[in-house]
Amino acid sequence: MSDGPRPSGLTLGLAATLVVVFATGHLVSSGAQDAERRGPTEGRVRPETKLVPQRQWEYMQLPCMHAAAVTGGRGNELADELNQHGKRGWELVSLLEIQQPPGRDCLLATLKRQALN
Repeated sequence: MSDGPRPSGLTLGLAATLVVVFATGHLVSSGAQDAERRGPTEGRVRPETKLVPQRQWEYMQLPCMHAAAVTGGRGNELADELNQHGKRGWELVSLLEIQQPPGRDCLLATLKRQALN
């Protein structure tokens, strides 16, 4: 004996909600709607908003250094320059190889540090 299609749990839940709404005459209101009904917020104390200061950065790019000079026998030249700037608070954020005519490729270093206010 077949009873026909059975309603899903979602259908039953929706039907139960509708029965409650029609029986009580209204939906449960949200907090925003309750606040509108209570009227203006005069006389209420709002918590103080705390502002968190954001870090400010300054950036610097080193002059483009020929890649052949860096990878050749003088590979420490770039590292020495980066270490010198590092002692002054600069941090390497990117090292970009710029394609130029063959044999003339160079490396462009970008550094950042927290702004000194």
